[in-house]
Amino acid sequence: MNAYLMGFDIGTGSSKALLTDAEGNIAARYAKSHEIEVAHPGWQEESMDMWWEEFKEAVREFLKQGICAEEIRAIGVTGLIPALCPIDCKGNALRNAILHTDVRTETELEEVHEKIGPGISHGHMLPKVLWLKKHEPEIYQKIYKIMVPHGFLAYRLTGEASIDYDAASMIGGVFDESALAWEDTAFAKLGIDKELFADPVPATKVIGKVSREAAEETGLSLDTKVIAGVGDTFASILGGGAYNAGHLMIYLGTSATVLYTEKSPEYYTSIPHYGEGKGHFVGKIASFGESTMHLRNCLRYEVWDQLNAGLRGISPGSEGLWYFPHYKLQEEKTCFGADAEHMLGFRGRHTQFHMYHAMLEGIAYNVKYNIEQFPYLLKQINIFGGGANSREIIQIFADVIGQEVYYNEKASTALGIAFLAGYGSKEIEQYSILPEVWFGDSQRIAPNAENVEKYKRLYVQYEELRADLLSMDKKYAKRRS
Repeated sequence: MNAYLMGFDIGTGSSKALLTDAEGNIAARYAKSHEIEVAHPGWQEESMDMWWEEFKEAVREFLKQGICAEEIRAIGVTGLIPALCPIDCKGNALRNAILHTDVRTETELEEVHEKIGPGISHGHMLPKVLWLKKHEPEIYQKIYKIMVPHGFLAYRLTGEASIDYDAASMIGGVFDESALAWEDTAFAKLGIDKELFADPVPATKVIGKVSREAAEETGLSLDTKVIAGVGDTFASILGGGAYNAGHLMIYLGTSATVLYTEKSPEYYTSIPHYGEGKGHFVGKIASFGESTMHLRNCLRYEVWDQLNAGLRGISPGSEGLWYFPHYKLQEEKTCFGADAEHMLGFRGRHTQFHMYHAMLEGIAYNVKYNIEQFPYLLKQINIFGGGANSREIIQIFADVIGQEVYYNEKASTALGIAFLAGYGSKEIEQYSILPEVWFGDSQRIAPNAENVEKYKRLYVQYEELRADLLSMDKKYAKRRS
């Protein structure tokens, strides 16, 4: 009988799943697109029941392919965090999940800052908990536990409530990382019952096996183990991003996430994943998919292939067309707005392919800037995500950064959480199988030496133009205020 590990990834725009054996050979895949619900400006929600239905659909698809339920030995779930997912005592969703990108909580954020201090943003869950308590008290009173997305699916599978250390740290100011426990005082100051959250556990912890009820709903075996799981960033590290010491991950998804692993993740799969000696975020996360998709939609292309093919005829510098990603300077007023993006130098000779090429260059320059400010030695740069499915895009990033990059076509966040499920459940005994076997066949993409020299000169101009643009933006903001 074969033995498989299942990874399920709840993304902002889709859910993805796969089955892999212990050697990293993928046996089956699943993907399903879904939509964010925006009831009011600034609100962003998704249906928790939708995620559960997509999970069940993935399992059905795998079983239809002749895979026996007993062959699925362990399951790991990952996804967007820290979305607020309230459930009742039966595990039912009480409302849609409120996503981490939702910004409805201006008043509640001020209250958090007043009572427990700064350092918490809209991206944390805590202000959303206060919003729910204030604006939907009838729902708040019914809450048994507040989950994160992967914790919710793990609960539906096992009946056991859990939250991993990484997710706990993203609630905002209430998790003591040194003690690996909740901070009682912070909860008390805000009037929130600590018992609404499960006790924090390692991401690798097997929280249980598939319950009888879940087995009847999904077709899974009662012997299948389920781990607590983790947010998509660490799953991406293990899924091909930065799976060894000295690796740098460039993940080209909705955002371009850049992350570095100082030591091998082998040493911190079961403890908090970020900090000294562990994972480091390299500068600010740059826009990628949200910007390129917006451009694609404006240009009315249905698929990426035609746009990517058009990149081949464009030379470095896009014939004088420049693109600047949004600044993400939320603390400062700007004339155009901190979320504005800019293209400069548009001329009659420029085509849609020049615009796309310039956008990719601008994002790559942003990544290059963050790398150059980073003090650690880079042993290997790995690139993956939806944008890395194009060899043309990978080549642009290699040329702009001026270093070779590695790519593996099977790399994915779902693969990373499948590995963690195997490692946590002891179906995989040695971490070394990940870098040596799972990603031992990665491709090396070398930069084009001639293009590297051109981009060195262009990068200097880019930085000067960006500084001038930002200065002008602030200047006119002051005049208007």
